[in-house]
Amino acid sequence: MEDITFEESQKLAHPLYVDVRAPVEFNEDHIPGAVNLPIFNDEERKEIGTMYKMVGRVDAVKRGTEIGGRRIADIINSLAEIKDREIVIYCARGGMRSGAVASLISSLGIKTYRIIDGYRSFRKMVMDRLASIEIKPQVFVLQGLTGAGKTEILKITGNAVDLEDMAGHRSSIFGGIGLKQNSQKRFETLLWQRLEELDGEEYVLFEGESKKVGNSHIPENIFRQMRKAPAIYIETPIERRVEIIRKEYTGFNEDERILKIVNTLRSKLGAAKTDALIGFYNQGNLDEFIKILLLDYYDTLYRHTLDKFEYLARIENNDTAETSRQVIEVIKKTLI
Repeated sequence: MEDITFEESQKLAHPLYVDVRAPVEFNEDHIPGAVNLPIFNDEERKEIGTMYKMVGRVDAVKRGTEIGGRRIADIINSLAEIKDREIVIYCARGGMRSGAVASLISSLGIKTYRIIDGYRSFRKMVMDRLASIEIKPQVFVLQGLTGAGKTEILKITGNAVDLEDMAGHRSSIFGGIGLKQNSQKRFETLLWQRLEELDGEEYVLFEGESKKVGNSHIPENIFRQMRKAPAIYIETPIERRVEIIRKEYTGFNEDERILKIVNTLRSKLGAAKTDALIGFYNQGNLDEFIKILLLDYYDTLYRHTLDKFEYLARIENNDTAETSRQVIEVIKKTLI
C-alpha cells in the first residue's frame, strides 16, 4: 500500500477511486467517478459512531472490526478482479476504513494506493480551487425573464455550465418541484469538475443566477466572474414562456406542495389574486395560472434588475435550436 495525495492520484494513468465510506457519506459527495464499496451501511456507521462517543474507542473499534470484517472480504473479492486500473482507496480522513482495505489488497500482491486524509483532502482541494480559480475561457451569461427558455438553450449549446442541474433546483420559488437537491459539497464538486473539463475551451456559458440556486450557494469567486461577464438577453413571447413552464413543471403530482407555495405569495400578490391563482390551478387551467405568476410575480420581481445590465445582443426565442445557433454566433463574433 502506498499513501499518496489526491493531486498525485490524478497523475496515475487509469485510477479507479474506491470510496469505502457509508452510502450516506458517498451520496452527500464523492470524488468524480468513484465507486462506493462501503465497509459499513448507514445504520452500522451510526451505531459505531455512537459507541465511540458513549463507550470509547476500543469498544467501537472491536465492533467495527466485527461488522466490517465480513464486508471487507467481499470488497477484496470485487477489487481482485480489476485489471489495468490503479486501485485508489479512500475513506473520510484516510484512517482505519481505507487502511484496512488497502492493506489487505496490497497483501495479495495487487498495487494499491490510499489517499492521505481521504475525502477531506479532496474537499479542501475543491474549496481552495473554487476560491482562487480565474476561469481561462471567456465567460458569457444568458439572461432573461423566468420561463424565457434559458435552461433549454443552455442544454443544447456547447461549453455550458448548468448550475441548476448541479444544484438539483431551478432557482425559483417553485424550483424544487420534482427534483432532489444536491448538497453544497456535491454542487461544488460538480462545478469544479465542469470547469476543469472546459479549461481549454474558447468560452464557457452560464445562465444568469442569483447567489443562491435553491439551497446551493455559488462560490463568491465564481459569482464575481459571472457578474463581470458579457451577457446575452433572451426575449421570449409570453405564450411561449407559459408553454415552457408548463412543460417543465407538470406531471410531478405535487399539488399540495404547489398550493402551499402559492399561499406564501399573499403578501406580494394580495388575497384576491392569490385566491384566483388557487382557483385556476384547481380547475386545471394551468396556462392562466402560469401566466399570472409570470406577469404579476416573477416579472415584477426580476425585470428591474435585468434592465440594469448591458447586453451584447437581444435574441428572440421562438425556437430553442435556432436561438442556440444565434447565441453561438454572437459569442463567436465577440471572440474574433
